[in-house]
Amino acid sequence: MESYKEYLKRLNKLNEYNIFLKKSNKKDNITNIKLFYNKYIFISIVDFKEKNYNLFTNVKTFKRYLKENTKKKKKKNKIKKEKTYRIFLR
Repeated sequence: MESYKEYLKRLNKLNEYNIFLKKSNKKDNITNIKLFYNKYIFISIVDFKEKNYNLFTNVKTFKRYLKENTKKKKKKNKIKKEKTYRIFLR
């Protein structure tokens, strides 16, 4: 879970995550951090690895970006095996 928080810190979203927890009256645990990622974090794994922290505001614009930039896509099975970036899978 600490690595997920470190990713949020890199993306400058850790404060927003804490606000999300406070507003929704949730505890800080792996389930809630995954929920936050699924709702608010849209980034290409390739971009993240390259330290290009370009976040998208919604899934629609993110998918359009991936469609236009096919080199920014990774095979889902490869990422699942890596485990490090699994949290970013859509």
